[in-house]
Amino acid sequence: MNINKLATVLVAVSSLGISAVSQASGEAGDIYVAPFGSYLHPGGDTQASDGWGAGAGVGMVINRYFNVEARGFWHNYRNDIPCCGGGETDLLGASLDGQFYFMRDRFSPYLVASLGGMRTELTSRYFNTHATSFIFEAGGGSSFTITDNFSLRGDVRYRINTLPSNVGGEGVLNDLVVNLGFEFKLGQL
Repeated sequence: MNINKLATVLVAVSSLGISAVSQASGEAGDIYVAPFGSYLHPGGDTQASDGWGAGAGVGMVINRYFNVEARGFWHNYRNDIPCCGGGETDLLGASLDGQFYFMRDRFSPYLVASLGGMRTELTSRYFNTHATSFIFEAGGGSSFTITDNFSLRGDVRYRINTLPSNVGGEGVLNDLVVNLGFEFKLGQL
């Protein structure tokens, strides 16, 4: 990237921050979209390598402490299961989140709890299989307001998957999910 393009980008980004703080909190009835990228660390009996994914949410500010958000996501990771010759796993899911904000300011930390469903599709050298399960997530994160309508946001979640383990039908499938993205306010309901 040459110096002129870099300078143009820096000026554009800094001009976004000029009107930053006043609406940091969001107001009851505000609707927003929140696209994100994800890092996934499979745990429990999953026997898999770390993976990546993406998703988006549409939410509403209920009051100064609570948001409700409907989210969809996709994750992918590589299997390390010796009996199956390895392979890929795709996770496609949706959830309903409740977010509790400790405070609403330019920096706004929150706790999140989520309930949803997920389709797990395993593709290996020897077979392809899929199953659907319930998921539960809990975690914490924060948002950082850049302008009246734009915030950066990230959270860390622990996911419990009700799908029986892929190793002998016993055990727990759980994941650590890190989401980074932004929130763009669309207006009032």
